[in-house]
Amino acid sequence: MNIAKFSVKHPAVIGMILIVLVTFGIISVTGMNIAFMSDISMPEVMVLTIYPGAGAEDVEQDVTNILENDFVTLPNFKSISSTSSNSVSLITISFQDGLDANDQLAEVRHRITQKMKDLPEGIETPNAFVAGVSMLPILTFSVQGGNDLGRITEYINKTLKPQLTSIPGVSEVTVSGGKELRVNIKLRTKDLTAKGIPVAQVYQIVNYGNVNLPVGNAEYESKTIDVRFSGGFTSIDDIKNLPVGTGDENVIIRLKDVADVELIYPEEDVIVSDGKENVVVVDITKRDDGNVMKIVKEAKQVLAESEKSSGGALSYQIISDDSRTISASLSTVITSGISGVIMAIIVLFLFLNDTRSTLIIGISIPLSILFTFIGMKLLGITINLMSLSGIVVALGMIVDGSIVMIEQVYRYYSAKKSDGTQLYSVEDSIYKGSSEVASSIFASTATTVVVFFPIVGLSGIVGKILKDVSLTIILSLVASVLVALIVVPFLMKQLLNPNGTKIKKQTLFNKGISKIEILYKKALTWTLSNGKFVLIISITLFVISIILIGALGIAFIPSTDNSDFYVYLEFPIGQSLQETELRMMQSEKLITEAVPEIKTAVYYSGNSGGMAAGDSPNAGYAHIVLVPVAERNRRIHTIILEVQKLLSSNIPDAKVTVSNGGFDKLVGYVSGGGGYGLTLVSEDMNLLLTEANRIEEFLKNDSDVVTTNVDTSFDNTTLVMDMSHEYMSSLGITSYEAGITTAILFTGMDTGRFTDKNGNRYTIKLKSDITDKQITKDTISNINIKSMSGKNISFDSISNTQLKQSISQINHSDRAKTVTISANLISEDTSGVASRVNEYLLANPLKEGVKSKTGGIMELLGDSIPPMISALLIACFLVYTVMVLQFEKFRQPLLVMGTIPFCLIGVVLGLLLFGSTLSLISLMGIIALAGVVVNNGIILIDYINLLRKENLEKNKTESTDKLKEIIITGSATRVRPIFMTTLTTMLGVIPMAMAKGEGAEIYAPLGQAISGGLLTSTIITLFLIPLLYFITEKRKSNINQENKISEVNSNEN
Repeated sequence: MNIAKFSVKHPAVIGMILIVLVTFGIISVTGMNIAFMSDISMPEVMVLTIYPGAGAEDVEQDVTNILENDFVTLPNFKSISSTSSNSVSLITISFQDGLDANDQLAEVRHRITQKMKDLPEGIETPNAFVAGVSMLPILTFSVQGGNDLGRITEYINKTLKPQLTSIPGVSEVTVSGGKELRVNIKLRTKDLTAKGIPVAQVYQIVNYGNVNLPVGNAEYESKTIDVRFSGGFTSIDDIKNLPVGTGDENVIIRLKDVADVELIYPEEDVIVSDGKENVVVVDITKRDDGNVMKIVKEAKQVLAESEKSSGGALSYQIISDDSRTISASLSTVITSGISGVIMAIIVLFLFLNDTRSTLIIGISIPLSILFTFIGMKLLGITINLMSLSGIVVALGMIVDGSIVMIEQVYRYYSAKKSDGTQLYSVEDSIYKGSSEVASSIFASTATTVVVFFPIVGLSGIVGKILKDVSLTIILSLVASVLVALIVVPFLMKQLLNPNGTKIKKQTLFNKGISKIEILYKKALTWTLSNGKFVLIISITLFVISIILIGALGIAFIPSTDNSDFYVYLEFPIGQSLQETELRMMQSEKLITEAVPEIKTAVYYSGNSGGMAAGDSPNAGYAHIVLVPVAERNRRIHTIILEVQKLLSSNIPDAKVTVSNGGFDKLVGYVSGGGGYGLTLVSEDMNLLLTEANRIEEFLKNDSDVVTTNVDTSFDNTTLVMDMSHEYMSSLGITSYEAGITTAILFTGMDTGRFTDKNGNRYTIKLKSDITDKQITKDTISNINIKSMSGKNISFDSISNTQLKQSISQINHSDRAKTVTISANLISEDTSGVASRVNEYLLANPLKEGVKSKTGGIMELLGDSIPPMISALLIACFLVYTVMVLQFEKFRQPLLVMGTIPFCLIGVVLGLLLFGSTLSLISLMGIIALAGVVVNNGIILIDYINLLRKENLEKNKTESTDKLKEIIITGSATRVRPIFMTTLTTMLGVIPMAMAKGEGAEIYAPLGQAISGGLLTSTIITLFLIPLLYFITEKRKSNINQENKISEVNSNEN
């Protein structure tokens, strides 16, 4: 059935369908989730275990190894990595691509429960959770309201937090820098000794004396009721009066007799400042399905109402706001798209010189986009930077089918009889024109669509990043075919004048195109006569472009400017929190003076900024937010380099790392970091560190390297109390009792929580009067405690105390010990540094037993380039398949395919012109070009074949001169439609290629690669394809001619 005929014959049906689809399109676009990027999280589960007081080696041996050995047997397991540091074990389990990590969470937690009996006493129950970018905050704000941070924290937890967590889509609200009341039990060691109360006994009694348990069901007065044991504390007095032993004459000794029990604000573990005063900072994270724009909008409303109701006593300062970044980034890409559409429509009007046809194409563009949004909604694609980029890329392509349809219909519609009347009616013109080009519209679109299917099928982080842009291009092109074959005929029937067209004068623009056609004929005639020279020039340019790729530099994803960056500082181990705070304020002063573009900033002392870092008195970090890109002259990368050099030179005893925020942080979070990285693998930790330090020294001398870091070292000083087990056994002391006693005396331990009568919950901290004192050998020798067996014991007598240098962090990759050397570079291109390190290692090989593997950006590139090349090869094969089906020949499609590599010339020139690198995004542009550039070749060869067929039907023979004439005529005739489709596609992406603003760095290389590649491929199509066609078909034509002459001679004889 002729689809166009149906759309013309049933206008009411098509009109109603259009109304329904447009309505659903509007509903889809208004109801879709909006994000900066789609979720690029990998299927990973993290397991965090806190082992208070344990060193990195103990954490590795007693926690990490035990859990890792069990986790590797999980179903759908892919790989595992871990970090064991002081008191903390963090294990990351990676599952097979395509799985939902949430489905694996229950099994991981079940495994943890089974392994609890093998884990040491005193650890907190390992916490398993799904890792993902949704753990990063979408809104961060500070709360100011005077110096009483405790009152502010209480207000946040009791009033503000419940309001924020009730917002649909909010996952978690976390508070930093606040003060919360805590029950502080400070044991008086002298009183414990005097009254004969063991420390471990107090710990057990406090723990067991604070119990509320559901007992089960029971029958009571003929009713089934729930039974609950309530033995928990309800007040501070309950804790103070807790019996902990008996003295002389069986007098009850209560906790208050041997300890000070207070409800107090403890000293801060983390101090947060805005540079002027200490503040409380609140972070809001979203669920995977949460809408950033809606969540932030409602959260700001909550803050505004809170500020109003407090009468100005509280004020809120927005530190970072993802909704602003999203709005700015999407606004940039939308502006690029609108500019592209306007430019494309202007070009079409100049070519067509007809208002009605231009109007029809102008209507077809928004219709195709609306239909695309319906598909996006059905497939669960969000409105994000990549999906909108896909639509913008497709904008110039989606009009191609409509242009071909209108142009063909107009050939009949504008035809006149000898008396000047119309030769064909509007309906007949539509029927004839559509029937002739429907198949070619479908085929040419298919060649573009099929190149994106291999990208959609890519796995890993590459597939996550590129999937949305590929799917939206596919949806846009499919929508454009439906619009061209159904909607355009319908619109032409409604809008075209039944009386035909008026004869119009040729415009100045079309006169110029006609002159170009004449010049092109002359140039093509010269090309066909100098084929070898042209081929040599083309191949030479192609080779030069390959060489120039090295000048581009290589990056995984272009680094973005989202107007924020992070500063991480690590000071010598042993530095106090107060000293760290002073150094952070020194950093704040330096940064503020050097960066006037700062909008907001927050400084954390006592927190390293890592997920599992916990409280680190010797570490701090800052989150700096700048004014938007449009309001400053310096790019963020310039500022980052300046701050890095400034802090490194002015704070010499600190490890300083300044890194970009925005999308760079997102990719780094998912992939494990950026920059240059080299990971060494060995079971000998000392050998690993020796080799790592050697390579780090080499990197420090590299001109492209700003800072270096080795992720671990023997930089931790540990006071080791080596207990004598035989002696302890003779005294009736267990290792557990000795360990618990040591922990409580020197560091303190949490012993649960209690809820008072008002419903307030407080943590109970059990410590001693020597916990906060400096530990020395004299301090230890003066401690006398009573054991559970009733004996008075000197702490010094049961242990050999000595200071040891210990390792601060132990990393595993698939259970093997690793050390990673990383470097921050002056640019995102890591290829130069990687090449020089490889040369160094060839000249100075690693010691036996040490292996290396790439890390950082090079690891990402190594993982992404092979699948991208595979996708390109599959795409080329699919394009060739479509063309063979269209031409029903094997050789001629190869001529068209031969032009694909030459688009690389324009890609390289385009990227060089804009100063971009060869990245995942520009590689996708090359793959896209594989489907786009062949369309012009198809148009050219298809028309030349048609002319040759007509000539053979008329003359029954074809000479070489005639073949050349047909090629020149056919090619010149196709110049106009080739220019038209190429310009609309190019102009559609040029605004994208030139885009500036937040997030533009991500998608701009896609526009740069496509526009540059289209330019050179069009020139190649217009000259190289006719030349190659002539060379290959000339021999066939000569053979046919010789056969014809032989046949004539034999007939004469």
